[in-house]
Amino acid sequence: MDQAWKLEQHFWEELSEGRAAGFYARHMTSDGYVVLPTGVVNRDELIVRWEQHEALTYELSEPRLLLVDGGSVLIHYHARADGAWLPDYRAWITSLYTWEGSNWALVFRQHTPEGPFAF
Repeated sequence: MDQAWKLEQHFWEELSEGRAAGFYARHMTSDGYVVLPTGVVNRDELIVRWEQHEALTYELSEPRLLLVDGGSVLIHYHARADGAWLPDYRAWITSLYTWEGSNWALVFRQHTPEGPFAF
């Protein structure tokens, strides 16, 4: 499980260096996708879109990991990001990794932006 969390952190490191497209190319399953506030984006679209974006600064906190079964881990955490194209972004992120061969692979990620919600 810790390896999956390290991989998730590695994504953000690559994002901060302007290399997020490479992360998706190397570490996401071919049928993987991300749910963003604007809609669903598949792996191939992610690779193309991230090549067009500048790097962001970020901060991650409050990670929670849940081993779903021997081959899947759910990761949930808070992220803050900031950049010219995405100023002061704050969201709860949920990612699902699966064990594929000899490594974890990203299957799914969802962003839930912070905001008012009566619950």
